[in-house]
Amino acid sequence: MNKAVALSVAGLDSGNGAGLETDIKVYEILGIHGVGALTAITAQNTRGISRVYPLPQDVLKSQLDALFSDFDIRSAKLGMIYTKEQFQILVDSLPSAIPLVTDPVIYAKDGTPLIKDIDEYKRTILPRTTVLTPNALEASLLSGLKIRSIEDVKVVSKLISKNFGIPYVIIKGGHLEGKYSVDVLYDSIRDEYHQIGYERVTSNKNTHGTGSVFATAISAGLAKGEDIISSFRTARDLLQSSIRYGLEIGRGIGPIDPVSPTLVKAMRYDVINEMEKFAETVEKWDGFYKLIPEVQSNLAHAIQPEYVKGLEDIAVFRDRIVRNWDNRVRVGLPVVFGKPTHTARLLLTILGYNNKARVLINIRFSDDAVRLLKETGYDVIEVNRELEPSSHIEGKSMQWLVTFVHNTYGSIPNVIFDRGVKGKEAMIRLWTSSIDEMINTLKYLSERL
Repeated sequence: MNKAVALSVAGLDSGNGAGLETDIKVYEILGIHGVGALTAITAQNTRGISRVYPLPQDVLKSQLDALFSDFDIRSAKLGMIYTKEQFQILVDSLPSAIPLVTDPVIYAKDGTPLIKDIDEYKRTILPRTTVLTPNALEASLLSGLKIRSIEDVKVVSKLISKNFGIPYVIIKGGHLEGKYSVDVLYDSIRDEYHQIGYERVTSNKNTHGTGSVFATAISAGLAKGEDIISSFRTARDLLQSSIRYGLEIGRGIGPIDPVSPTLVKAMRYDVINEMEKFAETVEKWDGFYKLIPEVQSNLAHAIQPEYVKGLEDIAVFRDRIVRNWDNRVRVGLPVVFGKPTHTARLLLTILGYNNKARVLINIRFSDDAVRLLKETGYDVIEVNRELEPSSHIEGKSMQWLVTFVHNTYGSIPNVIFDRGVKGKEAMIRLWTSSIDEMINTLKYLSERL
């Protein structure tokens, strides 16, 4: 097997939120073999940097010489580079054919300076840069102009490109106000602009490492031979997802997590396979039809609970599980994520109180079924649906049901049932921690009813 190779030149973040170690993770996530040259060691955590130890210039040169003498490096990403001696070593060592994506790490989030000589940085590093990825504050420092709007971003990106001979300048809009964060790419080759906007992730304050992830993802795209537009879009998509999964660790600003989006994709694949296994299994059972209520059933299956953000992380069958005239069961494949069924909404609400819930189904009520579920060792609670407010909003019944149970009993049992009310069929709702547990429980019921 062969992989494209890309380089990161950056500092070591002892808190593992940005820097060289994050860059290598991003390369690997995007199918690139990442190699690295270390410029400095930092003593830092989520609250800030307490010390910076720049590596001697000859150590940086030795790393670069070792890498370029052996690997066919297709692109490079530059993060923290501290001294003017290091600037010159990098420029002298980097072959002219290799595109350089520069994340101008001028200050850390806590205000610690990460470039010792900004004027020399402008004279040495920026003219060698292929793609520059400053945020709005960094772009203002490099251009001397304030940025307050998207029009300002366009003016400044073109000015920076012209002043330093940089083919592509991408100014990130995270520091500008507004509901949407808009990143602007200025392409000096074609003299045109490209914009990508995303709704801001306001639910997560943990944004350490955004610059590292974004610039490295662009470098990964270039290493694979993608054009700048494609690389820009891939990088922005990954960044948005990484912010969404920002880690609540430490006592300050936690890091974003570029690994989680890939893990979630794998989890969704596993969920689909497990639900297809469920469908194949129950369609072969002679007695499964006895569990299907008049309104029919559906199964909801979540990815690992700690990664669930909403209904988009919960799968159901597109159509219901139905009982045919001959008592054969048909499952409404395919499996889909994000469909707002009763079972999906119910499981999502339960996950807010109990992170052991993974799989949920609604089945036909009978006193015998309730008795059998109690015999298996499940906690069972009955809810009187007549207590549900008559003015309750359509689609919120499942939320009311779970909230009522939790507020009344202090926990969410595996089994919640009701005997129905006018216009609503009596129902049993069962959740389990795995698909195998669900299959075994339903088989136990169907064989004894």
